[in-house]
Amino acid sequence: MFAETIDPVHEFRHPADTDPSFNESTYYNFASAPSGVVGWLRIAIQPNQATAQATALLFLPGGEVVFAYARPGAVADDALAVGPISIEIEQPMRRQRLLFEGSASVLSDGRALSNPGAALRSAPTEHTTITLSVTGAGTSFGTTGESRSDALEDTLALGHFEQFTRVIGEITVGGRTFGVDGGGLRDHSWGPRDWAGPLYYRWVTAVMQDGSALMALKVQRRDGQQTARAAVCSADHAVAAALQEVSVSWTADGFCREIQCGLELEGDHVELCGTARQPEQFVPLRHRRTGPDGREQLTRIGYAPYDFVCSDGRRGLGMVEALDQMIDGYPAGMNDSPAR
Repeated sequence: MFAETIDPVHEFRHPADTDPSFNESTYYNFASAPSGVVGWLRIAIQPNQATAQATALLFLPGGEVVFAYARPGAVADDALAVGPISIEIEQPMRRQRLLFEGSASVLSDGRALSNPGAALRSAPTEHTTITLSVTGAGTSFGTTGESRSDALEDTLALGHFEQFTRVIGEITVGGRTFGVDGGGLRDHSWGPRDWAGPLYYRWVTAVMQDGSALMALKVQRRDGQQTARAAVCSADHAVAAALQEVSVSWTADGFCREIQCGLELEGDHVELCGTARQPEQFVPLRHRRTGPDGREQLTRIGYAPYDFVCSDGRRGLGMVEALDQMIDGYPAGMNDSPAR
């Protein structure tokens, strides 16, 4: 995961190949313990389809969920801006500035987004601004995409890198303002994208109170193989860790209530436990496509903010992204772990 050097040129847009599903996406998540705000912003561009998306998701400390989605159509070949979201690269691989300005829906129950049309028609909207200054913490890690064999999950992207971050800024939702002072993880990927490719994955970002951060990713492939990756950042130094296990405790309706990760770093074993923050704020986003047999395939990507605790006593705040193919209305990975 740290074997390749990610050249600063990969901070910017990449030429598309001829695959209609070529996608380039840039994603930033963050957790701010002082204000309790957790969230993420993402832009995704499919140049061969002349379309793009901008998505913002915020978890407010009182339990509300703020969601915005825009699909404005084609964007310029060199742009890192889609609809209400723009990303300014101030120093490649070191500093970026994120801007969002637009209308966003405010939901009292994020689960309502399982039927997004109805949820967004009925939810009140507020003018929302997000201004974040992002500084890299440690080196970027991943792969440049030059060799398909190096891809983390070749159905999602060929080129892909991540970087721990320090994030400061301000969020305004209607008349309410929230400061952001914390950390997170950013991700940039490019190549053909098929959300229905993996059977499921779990992607964990934990920002600890002492300034350290942990990332864990488990991908379950449809062929039965697994990919497991982890990284730890402390004092602006990021290193790879071995992800030994990931287990999930589920709600009865299929959301990740608790996640346990076992990591090995330089001979030391660390257990990371994340529990969905109260009040629980589960959000299901979805992708739909028609399969080879003509039937609809539904992929659900679940999100929530989590309180984290490490076996060494560290505590923190962060997020889990849980992608699952839905089978008979339930996440594919739910069979691997118990419901609570």
